[in-house]
Amino acid sequence: MAKKLLKLASCLLFLHFGLVQAEEQLSENDSKKNIASFKVCTTGGFIPFSSYSNGGWEGFDIDMMKDFSSYLKSKLEIINYNIDGIIPALNTKKCDMIAAGLTITEERKKSILFSDPYFTSGIVYLFKKNNTLISEIKSPEELNNPKIKVGVKLGTTNDFYAAKNLNKSIILKYNEYGDVINAVRNNKVDTIIIDLSYGVSIEKKFPGVFDYKNTDSNNEHFGVASRINDKVLIKKFNEFLKQWKSSGKYDQTFKKYFN
Repeated sequence: MAKKLLKLASCLLFLHFGLVQAEEQLSENDSKKNIASFKVCTTGGFIPFSSYSNGGWEGFDIDMMKDFSSYLKSKLEIINYNIDGIIPALNTKKCDMIAAGLTITEERKKSILFSDPYFTSGIVYLFKKNNTLISEIKSPEELNNPKIKVGVKLGTTNDFYAAKNLNKSIILKYNEYGDVINAVRNNKVDTIIIDLSYGVSIEKKFPGVFDYKNTDSNNEHFGVASRINDKVLIKKFNEFLKQWKSSGKYDQTFKKYFN
């Protein structure tokens, strides 16, 4: 009986390794195939990564994916989604990739496959300079106050940060980035929780109006994402990213949007 079980186990182990090798060979063969076209989900209004105007799509992520499209010699289609619906859109095959300043988190890794990081940012709180309630705060912990109204964009890591750290504050959630900015501009909230890069952009856009301060979350990595099993597309993107950086195009694009 023991010999039969040992033989069965050996056969199963052999079959397992055979399937793994076949899967790896298939993946290797697929990686050599050309990708004729692909769709990218992004979030409009997330300046300077992706935004839409009469002139079309623009931003760091947009330029990056256009260059990736050229690298693949394929056709690119960009589709706009709210951040809270962008992962379901990917997994229901409304698009093939996400490029939306998406922070790499362990929770998101359970449902999507991330590329190597292409950008590092942090979380800040932005407020009007004349709001002494916020400007006199010495540490982000002091934001956790029932007298303070905080605005966030629904479904972002900024939303998650507020839920975790500001449970005493009044949290107002908005569907669009423009609504978040307008909320603090029009004094509907005292401050908003946003990404550092976005905070810098807004401060420059409205000189003398806003200020921002760092939170303790200052090491967020952005990644492009695909469906869990679409390893070929992510592998190609990682190869492109290395080449994009070494060619100097990454630095050119960075200076275009962040300097």
